[in-house]
Amino acid sequence: MLSALTPLEAIMYLLSLGPRMGLSCLCATVLSVLVACGGGAGNESRSSATEGQLDPETQHNASPAASAERTQRIFQEGAKLNAAELEQIAQTGVLPEPFDGPLLSGAVGSTAATLNADLATKSAGERKSAASRVPAYRFFNGSTGAHFYTTSTTERDNTINNLPAFSYEGPAFYVSSTTVPGLSPVHRFLNTQSGVHFYTISEAERANVAANLPQFTYEGIAYYASTLAGTGYTPLYRFFVSAQGFHFYTNSLAERDTIISTLPQYSYEGIGYYVLGSDWQTPAVPHTGIKNTQCYTVGSNTLVKCFTAEGLTLNNRQDGHRTQDNPMSYSAVAGHATSDCLRDDVTGLVWEVKQTGPVIRSVDQTFTNLGNGMDNDASGYVAAMNNLGLCGFNDWRLPSVEELQGIVDYSVSGGAASTISSIFSHTKIATYRTSSPAGPTADWGIYFVSGALQAFSKNSLTYLRLVRGAPWTGQRYIITSVDYTGDSANNAVIDRRTGLTWRRCVEGQIWSGSACSGSGFHYTHENALIAARMALPWRLPNIKELNSLSDYSQSDGVLDRLGFPYAPLAFVWSTTPVGWAVNTTNGYVDTQPRNAGQHARLVRSTP
Repeated sequence: MLSALTPLEAIMYLLSLGPRMGLSCLCATVLSVLVACGGGAGNESRSSATEGQLDPETQHNASPAASAERTQRIFQEGAKLNAAELEQIAQTGVLPEPFDGPLLSGAVGSTAATLNADLATKSAGERKSAASRVPAYRFFNGSTGAHFYTTSTTERDNTINNLPAFSYEGPAFYVSSTTVPGLSPVHRFLNTQSGVHFYTISEAERANVAANLPQFTYEGIAYYASTLAGTGYTPLYRFFVSAQGFHFYTNSLAERDTIISTLPQYSYEGIGYYVLGSDWQTPAVPHTGIKNTQCYTVGSNTLVKCFTAEGLTLNNRQDGHRTQDNPMSYSAVAGHATSDCLRDDVTGLVWEVKQTGPVIRSVDQTFTNLGNGMDNDASGYVAAMNNLGLCGFNDWRLPSVEELQGIVDYSVSGGAASTISSIFSHTKIATYRTSSPAGPTADWGIYFVSGALQAFSKNSLTYLRLVRGAPWTGQRYIITSVDYTGDSANNAVIDRRTGLTWRRCVEGQIWSGSACSGSGFHYTHENALIAARMALPWRLPNIKELNSLSDYSQSDGVLDRLGFPYAPLAFVWSTTPVGWAVNTTNGYVDTQPRNAGQHARLVRSTP
C-alpha cells in the first residue's frame, strides 16, 4: 500500500499511526521506510458487497474520473447519514452501538469491549481522572489544500518537524481524550491515494465509508465528542470540497460564514457533531462529605470504619467507601479573595461568600422571592450583585436544589450541614432558599442543620447564597443498553449532566423493552444495601446522586418521563447515612427510619 504513495503521503501515513510506529520508522526515503517498517494500520473488517457496490478490484481499475465521482457520491450519502443519525438521536435519545475501533494517540479508554471490565476493576476516581478536555491541533496541507487534525502532541510535533508542506495553525477546537458518559467516538480514516484524512462521529457513515471506499483506511478513534447539543458543547461545522475529495471542519461561526460567502467550492454540510466549549466541565456530582469512618455493618445502626471487616461485610460500596469520587473541593477565583467568592472544583460553579456587619452581603439579611425588584426581595438582591459585578461576574442567580445541595456536607450532624467556616465563612444554621419550585406559590430551601429540604412561601423571609455558572440546557438523558439480568435492550439512561448511568426500573421491576413490569420491591435500608452488593458494578447512589434526578419543574413526579417511565411515586433509598432518601413524588429530601420499606434504584459510574 505504501508503495502507491508519494514520499510525503507515505510519511504522513506513518505519522498517522502515532505511537504504534513513531519517528524511528521514518527513514530518509520511501523505499527505506518500506524496508524498515513494513505493514501499516490495521483495516476495519468491511461488510460484504451490497447491491450496486463495486468490488475492490473493479474500484481499483476504475478510471480516475469514475473513482472521484464515486467518492463524491459516497460522501454526499455520508453527509445525509450523519445528519439523519444526529436527528434520530435527538428525537429518540438512543445512541447507536459504537464501533470499538483501535485508539489513536491522544485517545484513552474504550467504547465497548473493555468497558464492563474497566468498571469492575477500577474506582470511579481512577477512571474519571483520565477524562480531559484537550485541543485538536489543525494543520494546512499546502500540497493538497486539505486540513489535518490531531489531539496527539507527538503526532503534532512529528508533523511540524518532518512535514514542511504542513503549516501548523494551532488548536482548532476542543474534544475529550477519553470516554465520558454521553460522548461518542469520532472515527478517523486516511485516504491512501491522496494522503488526506476524514473524520466522522456517525456510526452509519463510518460503516458506509469502510464498506464502499477501500482507498480509505480506517485508523481508529481520534477523540470523543457529542452527537447532541447542550451546555458546554459547541457545533462543529462541516464542509466538503468535492473536486478534491476532502472535508473541512470548524467550530468558528465567523469562519463558517466567511467560507460560505467566499469559497463556493466548499459545500456546506451542516453540523457534523458537537465539540467541547470553554465552559465544558467533566460531568460529576460532588461527594456528600461522608467520611470513611461512616459505614454500616450487619444488623446495626451504629456507624463503623469503612475499610474494616465490619465495614466491608454488609456492602463494600457504601458512601463512605467512595470518598475519593469527586471529593468536595473549592478554590479561589483568579484575582479575587476567597472572602468574596469560591469556585467549586467539581461542578465549576462559583459561589457567593457572605460577610458580617451592616454590608450589602451581610450574612444576617433575609429576603422574599416575589420578583418585585425590592431591596428585601431575592430579585433585588440578585440585581444588586450583578450591578456590583461581584468577583467580576454579572450573571449571579439563585441556585437550584441540586446546586445548593452540592455544597452540603452530610458528614456533619447537629450543626451547619454544609458550610463549615473553614470552607464557606459566615453561614447561618437556617434554611437557604433555592430557585426550585415547591408549588405555584412556594420554593424549596435547604436546611443547613440537617441538609433536608423545606418548602417556603415566596413571601416569607429566608436566607440566600447566590451562585453563577450556566445552568444545564439541552437534552439531558441518553438511552443505552447495559448488562442487567432479565432486562431487555435500552434498559438504562446516561445522564449527560452528571455522568451517571441509571437503571430505568427500580429493583424488583424488569425492563421489557418499553416499560417496567412489576411494582418493585420494598426494602429496609440494610436490605437495599445487601441487594445492591449483589449487583456489581451497579450500586446504591448517594443522596446527592439520587436527588440529581429530580426535576422540580414537573408535577406529579419529579423523574423524567422518557428516561424513567412508570416510576413508583415513593421514597427511594440512598446509601448515605443516616437513611437519606428522596421522595420521587415531589423531590422531597429527608431521612427515613432505616427499618421502613422503601424502593431502590441502582446507578453505575462510567469512565
